[in-house]
Amino acid sequence: MVGEGVYGVGPVLAALTAGRREFYALYTQEGMDLSRSNKKKKDKRGIEKVLLMAETIGLKVIEASKHDLNMVVDNRPHQGLVLDASPLEMVNTKELERVRVHGGKAPVWIALDEVMDPQNLGAIIRSAYFFGAEGVVLCAKNSAPLSGVVSKASAGSLELIELLSCRNMMQFLSSSAENGWRVLGGTVAPKAIPLSEVTTGEPTILVLGSEGTGLRPLVERSCTHLVKIAGNADGFVVEEEIDATDADIGEEGDNYSGSQDMKSFLAVESLNVSVAAGVLLYHLAGKNVHPVTEKPSISPV
Repeated sequence: MVGEGVYGVGPVLAALTAGRREFYALYTQEGMDLSRSNKKKKDKRGIEKVLLMAETIGLKVIEASKHDLNMVVDNRPHQGLVLDASPLEMVNTKELERVRVHGGKAPVWIALDEVMDPQNLGAIIRSAYFFGAEGVVLCAKNSAPLSGVVSKASAGSLELIELLSCRNMMQFLSSSAENGWRVLGGTVAPKAIPLSEVTTGEPTILVLGSEGTGLRPLVERSCTHLVKIAGNADGFVVEEEIDATDADIGEEGDNYSGSQDMKSFLAVESLNVSVAAGVLLYHLAGKNVHPVTEKPSISPV
């Protein structure tokens, strides 16, 4: 391959539609029969559209074995399509400019601070596009590369949404806040306000941190507000049966309680970052912007 592999019906179709990459070749699985009755109608229509678009733009189509395609995408589900294309490029920025809100609909961006897992990144981008966020801002360093894995996890949304990068997340957030943007940092800290108390209708940057450590301290200080999602963490504990014959259990004077002592590591204290992003974006953007079907197309980079 000349570039990188974009695979799966949705991502390939989105990439060809957006035209933000250079295309080198389209690889299709040999012997793929679109007339088979067990082929999903949605996939069939998507594949037919991909082949038509490839023909329209004069893109070379190469048949390859399923084994070879599996090797290219590291055995991930490619649905018989792999697009050889150039990497996506992001626009570098130092801040978001001041905006005016018209008709009560305010723009929402999501800034991701060192999110390294490509599956999480793709899922967040999918939610951002679905709920109508303006775009995604990533750290220039210590972020998951915008690979085919991310595109697949985003169901092709990576190809369509606006992407920005910043060299210094703290400076980006502080400068944007000076331009009138509300900067909301997602956290589990007790000092954060519940999501239900967060008003909508003003330009907002939602900031989420890495999967393991959350927001870095300096990034958190750059936020104008901190927000948390209220849950049932205290009551959600995985129960396990305790064998009464085990040592140190059930002896006289032993106040051990399996349920209580296991809370510290079996309780679900917070949501996965991609799930949290979906909940937060629904509240902030889902009710305030046009639905995806009305979202304008993005010009090629």
